[in-house]
Amino acid sequence: MGTTDRSRWLYAYLPMGVSGGATSALIPLFAYALGGSLLNVGIVAAATSVASVPAFILWGSACDRLPIRKPFLLIGFVGAGLAFLAMAASRSLSDFYLANLLAGFLGAASGPAGTVLLLGTSDRKEWPARLAIVSRMTAAGWVVGLAIGVAWLSAGPGLVGGGLNSMRALFLVGAVLAFSAAIVVQLETREPADRIERKDVHLVDAQPRVERGRYLPMRIIHFVGPRNSVGHKLPRLLRFYLFSVFLLFGGFTAFYSFFPIFLSQAYGLGNPAIFAIYIASQVTSIAVYPRVAGWVSARGSRPTQLYGTLGRSLLFGSFFLVGIAGLGDLPRLAIIVALHAGVGACWAVINVASSTLVSRLAPEGGRARALGAFNAVQGFGSIFGPLLGGSVAGLLGYGFAFAGSVGLVLAGSAVLWALRVSET
Repeated sequence: MGTTDRSRWLYAYLPMGVSGGATSALIPLFAYALGGSLLNVGIVAAATSVASVPAFILWGSACDRLPIRKPFLLIGFVGAGLAFLAMAASRSLSDFYLANLLAGFLGAASGPAGTVLLLGTSDRKEWPARLAIVSRMTAAGWVVGLAIGVAWLSAGPGLVGGGLNSMRALFLVGAVLAFSAAIVVQLETREPADRIERKDVHLVDAQPRVERGRYLPMRIIHFVGPRNSVGHKLPRLLRFYLFSVFLLFGGFTAFYSFFPIFLSQAYGLGNPAIFAIYIASQVTSIAVYPRVAGWVSARGSRPTQLYGTLGRSLLFGSFFLVGIAGLGDLPRLAIIVALHAGVGACWAVINVASSTLVSRLAPEGGRARALGAFNAVQGFGSIFGPLLGGSVAGLLGYGFAFAGSVGLVLAGSAVLWALRVSET
């Protein structure tokens, strides 16, 4: 992939991607299998974000103060492995809550340090290419991880028993992969001679990102904290846009807090089929990403993002309506796969367009602060969304839960539509 000797540590992101793909969709399914209600599943989905939002501030600040970044990568990757071991060992929902909190807190350590180390071990002109390499490895690894999930959850019950046993084994696979990523970091990482400061990096990272139902990005540069937020008021248009982002991410994560359980309960789909549905979204997202930059250039970032958010609102609601159509099992599964592929395409559109738009709205000399606020708002939305989605699904039923998630996405789209942004 064109990495130099001092950048071979980047290959650690491949097993980390596989680890994430094998376990991310498993988390809500495991919480439900432990006897959790839909509200409990929503709380579990929010737990990682609850821990990661303050953790990004903590780890980012520590990374800025210390002269080395490798230890933070090791904390993040080893921490992820320990969290997966804790998930595999969980015997109650309380255990599982703590394991997800651990994943958010320790996993966040690698985000700021890894991104800055990536930039520090390459020439400035190579930064976009390096980010693209990491993006492709993570995305490809995620699809491989989901495929491993399909294979193991199909064959595993015959080897270790069904239900929780096969799920626990998959968490163990995720732990081994995370630890292997840490070994790559330990063996291959060399600290650069020239130190890159995060506050001096104004690069907009519009490379492909894997969508999760929780806030724990593998790459992050800026995040708003007490030191860089006091006394700085963001422009009015940017504040309105960030409110839109909060609503949108609240809607996205509300949907995913109950979606896999809905597929299991309402449509009787097994865990392998649910993982296969997630593969459709990831593969389509990867395929669409290269085209999105051209769409943004031709139509503008705000209109392009609106197409993506409105498309998602229609697709989210369609999953509920499919159940009313009275289709057979195979045609219904095919439609669900196609719908989720569309959801993945919309994610690619939203990710690129939103990164471009927040950069355009940033004040002169304040891009780092604007991008930090943008990342923070996504995190807060990812706390609010699962709590809302899980509670509404548990108390009022899936119909209201779908309505709530779609309503948040439409509300965010309305705020976005109302913005008057110059695209020149």
